[in-house]
Amino acid sequence: MKRILVPSDLSDISENALQMAADIADITKAEIFLVNFTDHPFGQTFTATGELDKKFSDEESLFTVQLIRKRHKDLEVLATKYGYGSDVRVINFEVYGEELQNGIDEYIKANSIDLVVMGTSGEESIDEIFSGNHAEQVIERASCPVITVKEKYVKSSFKSIVLGVDAEKDRHDNFTQAAALLKDLVEGLGAELHIVNVSKSVEDKVDTEKKISAFTTKHNILSNSITVVEADDIEEGLINFAHQKSASLLAVLTHVEDSFFRMFSHSLAEDLSMESDVPVLTINLHTI
Repeated sequence: MKRILVPSDLSDISENALQMAADIADITKAEIFLVNFTDHPFGQTFTATGELDKKFSDEESLFTVQLIRKRHKDLEVLATKYGYGSDVRVINFEVYGEELQNGIDEYIKANSIDLVVMGTSGEESIDEIFSGNHAEQVIERASCPVITVKEKYVKSSFKSIVLGVDAEKDRHDNFTQAAALLKDLVEGLGAELHIVNVSKSVEDKVDTEKKISAFTTKHNILSNSITVVEADDIEEGLINFAHQKSASLLAVLTHVEDSFFRMFSHSLAEDLSMESDVPVLTINLHTI
């Protein structure tokens, strides 16, 4: 977990994510990439190659360049606030020449990003870049784990992570990759991992715990506890359990059908990212 991407629209919401990323970076010694995604016609490396100083004659190009210059300068101010130019943290910043939903995974792959930390208002809005809807788009496209954090982020030690699971039999090879990514994050943070199965009705808690234990053993996931609880509302049950464990993150895996994590449909993970006051870590099993 050495390279963290923080998409930024220079709002308070996205600064929350930068605060969280900085705390994670301090523990894991990761490098932060603070990026504003703005579609423009000058190429994706425009700000990275010093071309901001070029002269443009037509009015439309001049306006666009002025906008990019301003965002680049604002990113520099924000990055400096969190340690850019010092020995505190390694922070890179740039304006990337694609819209967020089109450029996010391209940037992740091109820069070997290990984790995305993204702010969300938890609302559907066409006016806010980081509305719930845009957070969903990143979760859908990202080929690495994504943390979504609502305002206001409270500084955390990241000593406890809750992973919600179902108890169906594992039949998918991509669980191995998902488990490895989760294990990397847990170990990098030095956190405890508490696994919970939340169901509306539980016939045999002991049998369910055995199935979960067998799965974690198979994929080399070291958990500190396995708990089975009943709740009428799955989301509420997960969030309440995260509160009980004073968890810094609530982790879920998505896009799986007829498998161990079957209950976590993509829509449930999206709802959690918008509604949970505990930051949500999502790993999309269709894109990792």
